Amino acid sequence: MPRATVPRPASTTLVLRDAADGLRVLMLRRSASASFMPGTCVFPDGAVDAADRAPEIEACCGESAAQVAARLRLGAALDDAALAHAVAALRECFEECGLWLGADMLVDAATLAQARRRLLAGGATFAALSAELSLPLATRALAPWSRWVTPIDAARRFDTVFFVGLAPLDQDASVDDNETSGLAWVKPAEALAAGSADALPFATRCTLQSLLPFGDAVSVMRAARIPRPLEVFHPRIARTRAGARRVLLPRDPGYLDVMRLDPEGTGAAVIPDPPCPPHPPPAVRRLDPCNHKTDRETS
Repeated sequence: MPRATVPRPASTTLVLRDAADGLRVLMLRRSASASFMPGTCVFPDGAVDAADRAPEIEACCGESAAQVAARLRLGAALDDAALAHAVAALRECFEECGLWLGADMLVDAATLAQARRRLLAGGATFAALSAELSLPLATRALAPWSRWVTPIDAARRFDTVFFVGLAPLDQDASVDDNETSGLAWVKPAEALAAGSADALPFATRCTLQSLLPFGDAVSVMRAARIPRPLEVFHPRIARTRAGARRVLLPRDPGYLDVMRLDPEGTGAAVIPDPPCPPHPPPAVRRLDPCNHKTDRETS
């Protein structure tokens, strides 16, 4: 029987900046002791907490809840939760990599570091810190990118909204030394070339691929801000005759067959073995193997 867990609301943020050689995105490496997906390379992310939905949170934001819902267009099912998803994205980014998105004015690094420690220790809420520091929660700094729902066969499921946002100009990212053990600003193509299937979760790999057509951060933000229904991805799990696990999306051959053969999403559907190993996108194939060196890395 499938483990019919209800997906928990979550948010992920693709923090972007430009380097001399093009677009970079911030990626974190989860520590080996992390409670979820240890050792993987991911974007700053986390579940939506009760505090992200607190009544006082709206007063800390630059937009009203209605304005956020209308601008983000996450879909009717998420309209009431749009503000909470945006706040969670900002909070998780501050907790996991120390960046207060949308604060491009000069911000004292020591003050931000102390505020982050208090937030991680539970000594202050994100809303309280916003008021104390006179830093609004800049929901306008975020634009929607995609939405991913964990397959139904997983023990822990998330309904995750992926956002994009620009890195603050005068802040430096750093790990929390708890859930994350390292970070780096990477070119999407190099991250794909260097990352194994175990190191890059499926949704992370697909999201990196979606960045390949863009040469700079402004182009990504411009594309994300075009009004459109947010694309929702529902991956399905199947097995090949050889026993290999396959993750399928609607664009993949066999997706509809898997839906028909395994409507409960147990992962028991058997599909033909692929004729050859899947190839990475052409933009990745032309690159030399990544040597993991980046222009900034903290560990």
